Amino acid sequence: MGKKWIALLMSAVLVLSTVGLSGCGGNSQEKDVKDIPTTAAKKEDMDKTQTEDTQSSVEDTEYPLTITDGLGDEITFEKEPERVISLAPANTEILFALGAGDRIKGRTDYCSYPEEASEVESIGTYSEPNTELIISMEPDVVFATDYVDDSIREQIESTGAKVVVYTSKNVYVVLDLIIQMGLILNLNENAAELVDSMNTELEEIEQIVASNQEEKSVFVDLGSFYSVGPGALLYDMLDQIGVTNITADTETAYPQLSVESIIEKNPDVYISLYSSPDELKQTAGLDELDCIKNNNIIFFEALSQEADIIQRPSPRVVEGIRLLAEKIYPDLF
Repeated sequence: MGKKWIALLMSAVLVLSTVGLSGCGGNSQEKDVKDIPTTAAKKEDMDKTQTEDTQSSVEDTEYPLTITDGLGDEITFEKEPERVISLAPANTEILFALGAGDRIKGRTDYCSYPEEASEVESIGTYSEPNTELIISMEPDVVFATDYVDDSIREQIESTGAKVVVYTSKNVYVVLDLIIQMGLILNLNENAAELVDSMNTELEEIEQIVASNQEEKSVFVDLGSFYSVGPGALLYDMLDQIGVTNITADTETAYPQLSVESIIEKNPDVYISLYSSPDELKQTAGLDELDCIKNNNIIFFEALSQEADIIQRPSPRVVEGIRLLAEKIYPDLF
């Protein structure tokens, strides 16, 4: 993992940046691009040797450009987008990290990072944005998540604006979408540098955790014993540092467990994003857990920066992995 798959990400940029050539007289030579190869699916098949630095070969995006978003929709950009709206905090973070902050004309109420985001006009929440306001801003592209309602998306698209929807189930998909967003905005070099730095930090964390001799299990409590399972970003982040989640055998990304099942699996660590340690200790049944008895509780207060970085599919996702590793394996850091 790490450098061994950075070449795949960069090769995606090179392939996609050369597909948008058009002929004269209406004889289009444009080729449709399905989507960027997903590192999550490809990483196991890659050469295990380290690759050379590929940033020097990054090229400008050529338009027209056709990409496929998280919904599987093919979207064609005739030219470089200049007016952008973000319908998710993570998308806003990526845009600023790519150096596209000056292109953002609208963001959600929850876009709290970086500080400069507060200077951008809000269009409401990501699930219930002000559609009329968005349309009045005349965006070239709107970056959304699968929380956006289809009717809202269709209204925006009817004006000619592009709506790109992202879903992030694991760390590698986050890296992919950073590359794709950089491609759409013709910020390929910035995207390559950003992904490379994230990749380097992830390798460092993995090397530290690799020395661990004690495998631990966790339960993540999002509130009312809802948790994260396979297919959820936080689940994958924990997997990156070798932590076993007691929801591994569930069939949904956000399962709800009973107190009895939590007691039966008796996790080594209890991670709470809702109830405080004192509240957990006073919850009937939980006092039977060894992690509660031994105070192996990690609490992230809602809406805190710590809670943000372990949940947002943004450039800070690797910081979130480091934070989790430091909390779960403090002796290693």
